[in-house]
Amino acid sequence: MTKGRWILAGLVVALVGFATVMGLRPKAPPPVEVTTSAAKKGTVTRVVTAAGHLQARETVKVSSNVTGDLLSLSVKEGDHVNRGQVLGQIDKRFYETQVTQFRGAVASARASIAQIEVAIEQDKRDVERMRRLTDERLASAAELDKLVTQLKMDEGRLAAQKELVAQNVGQLETALYNLSRATLTAPIDGTVLELSHKVGERIRGSDFSEDVVMLMGGLADMEVKAEVGEHEVVAIHVGDDTAVEIDAIPDKQFKGHVVAVGKNAQIKNPGTDAEVTTFFVRVGLDVPPESALPGMSSAVSISTATHDNVVMIPIQAVTSREAKKKEQKAAPREGEIKVADATTTTGTSGTNGGDGKDDPPTKAATGKPKPVKVVFVVDKDGVTQMREVQTGIASRTDVEVLSGIAEGETVVDGPYRTLARELQEGQKVKPQKPGQGAGDKGPQGGRS
Repeated sequence: MTKGRWILAGLVVALVGFATVMGLRPKAPPPVEVTTSAAKKGTVTRVVTAAGHLQARETVKVSSNVTGDLLSLSVKEGDHVNRGQVLGQIDKRFYETQVTQFRGAVASARASIAQIEVAIEQDKRDVERMRRLTDERLASAAELDKLVTQLKMDEGRLAAQKELVAQNVGQLETALYNLSRATLTAPIDGTVLELSHKVGERIRGSDFSEDVVMLMGGLADMEVKAEVGEHEVVAIHVGDDTAVEIDAIPDKQFKGHVVAVGKNAQIKNPGTDAEVTTFFVRVGLDVPPESALPGMSSAVSISTATHDNVVMIPIQAVTSREAKKKEQKAAPREGEIKVADATTTTGTSGTNGGDGKDDPPTKAATGKPKPVKVVFVVDKDGVTQMREVQTGIASRTDVEVLSGIAEGETVVDGPYRTLARELQEGQKVKPQKPGQGAGDKGPQGGRS
């Protein structure tokens, strides 16, 4: 074999070996396709949403504590009435008879008072006359004492008769009050929402049970009574701005504000795994629509806090991972002197050289490492960096970042499955163009 052929054969063997080595080398994994967003400064508003129903802010039950047949009703459901307007009439003949009876009793008692007063005047004159006769020894002291006793008896009768007049006057006032209650009048300006009785039915009123004739409400002042979960109600305050949506009036929002936050918990399914605790929150409408009616289903969005000019990122960009393990210092070599620092001089009971009392817990109650909130930042080379972050309030789409991210940095915000489970630090990523492929950015809204 000639020298040239040996050289050619060597080159072939070298090329084959090089190709074999290159083929056996592990290939770098392809970049992970993700969607990204830039951290920016803006305004974040925390919103609490809840469902409820419309109701009149002021609702009044119209009833009577007198018994009788309902003779007339001058209104119907939906009528607007003014305060003091006559709504209906209960049979009042019995109560008119009582008024007449007690008026006669008062007049009779007052006439008796006049008679007794005349008798007392006569008794006084008789006593004075008898006293002169007694002084002249023309009459006995016993006769004088008898007349004085008669005077005192008549004065006692007068006092008793005055008390009887007061008693009869009180009974007369009660009878007049009952007579007035036989005429139903509007206690407020409002609208008749419901009629519970018809003309001719018996109204059975008393001081111990209420027989409601009709229900009234002021539709000029409407509110939504919504149920809010126990974790959200702590952030709601009276006066918070609210957007109200009414199912029966689509594509419109109405402004309102929180007028009351309930203090009494509503517990459903107590003692079970499905136990739920809520609180009632009342939201008043600033300008109620004319077509709004009590009972309509509504949804409220309560703005509980607003932070301006803060660093924010899409809420789905925040995920959870186990905290990074802190680097441990190498053990000192034999013969070296170990110098204690300030963090280790106070004790060694903590895991990091301190007592650990002020350190946040790193393990959950189950003993497993406690996950922390992290964000994956994409550097200029397209490699991810996992950073632990502290978050503030969150809106439906964005979350405030207190530390860990700077304005302008690029963060991964999807797809949800990749971000929540698969993506790891140091992976190469390929940002997708807007509108491309992986549009699953995970659940929107929520709270950090």
